[in-house]
Amino acid sequence: MSAPTWARRDQVSAGAEAEDRERGSAVAEFAMVIALLMLLFLALLQVCLWAYTRTLVSAAAADAARYAALSGTVDVTQRVSDRLGDGIGTGMKSTLSCTSAAGSTLVEVRCTMDAPGLVGLLDGVMPMLDVTSHAALEPTS
Repeated sequence: MSAPTWARRDQVSAGAEAEDRERGSAVAEFAMVIALLMLLFLALLQVCLWAYTRTLVSAAAADAARYAALSGTVDVTQRVSDRLGDGIGTGMKSTLSCTSAAGSTLVEVRCTMDAPGLVGLLDGVMPMLDVTSHAALEPTS
C-alpha cells in the first residue's frame, strides 16, 4: 500500500527545503578555498623570487671578488650594483651593502641585502640575503 498523497507532498517539500538551504554554498566554499590557494601561490612566488635574487647577488659578488683580486679595488658595492643591472628592483638595490677584505692569498666579498617582497602581506617573511664570495689574489711580478 502506498503512502497517502499528503505524506508524499511533505517528503517532497522537505527535500526542496534542504536544497534551498544548500543553494549558494558552493560559491562561498570556492571563495574560501581560492583565497587560501592564492596565498599559497603567492608564497611560492615569494620563495622563487628570493632564490632568484640570491643567485643574482651571489654571481655579482663572485665577479666583484675576481675584479678586486685583479685590480686591488676595495669599493665593491658599486661593482656588485652594476653587475646586478636591472635584474632586481631599484628599491632592493638601495639596501645592498658589500664589504671586501683582502688576505695574503684571498679576497673575500660579503654582500647583504633585504629580501625582495612580492606583496606587502609576505614582506619580512623571507630571511635577509647574505652572500660571501672568494677569489684568489694574482701574484704580481
